[in-house]
Amino acid sequence: MTTATTAPDRPGLRDRLRRDWFRLRFELAMQDYPPKDYRRIARSLVAEIDAAAADTGMEQALRDLGSPRRLAAGYHAELGRERPRYWDGGLVLGLVLLGAWLCLLAYWGGAADTLLAQGGGTVTLEYLGAPTTVTATGDELSLGTSLTLQGVLVVGGLAAVGFALGSRLWRLLPRRTASAA
Repeated sequence: MTTATTAPDRPGLRDRLRRDWFRLRFELAMQDYPPKDYRRIARSLVAEIDAAAADTGMEQALRDLGSPRRLAAGYHAELGRERPRYWDGGLVLGLVLLGAWLCLLAYWGGAADTLLAQGGGTVTLEYLGAPTTVTATGDELSLGTSLTLQGVLVVGGLAAVGFALGSRLWRLLPRRTASAA
């Protein structure tokens, strides 16, 4: 006769989804926390949630923890200073590049439309340091552009400023403390 050892019950799909949704919101709120420490905290949080859920149910266990943002704020208060938010910076960087690309498309479209309104022709224009030749006639529509160092520097500068502002890079600078006079 063999005896079976019972493993702790694995939470059901609905409970796992609730737990993972809570953990995702907690992770977003903790994005500027030191990664090594965050991984340790996240592992222990999941273990605590599962242990509490085994006793009281997942819904009550998550309710007892409160808001993921408020929980993250408690951990941030222990750090003593704010850190950059690199994911936010990456998002702003992407939006800046998307905006520059959409403006470029609108610029090209406007140039082609203007040429067509004047009966067609060819014109060479410059957008953010990149020379572009636009040809628009009743039979043809073409665009030709080339990459220049000036264009790379302008777009790279815009992207860098967007990333720095979005991620709040100034948080890396050491804080000055008021000296006693």
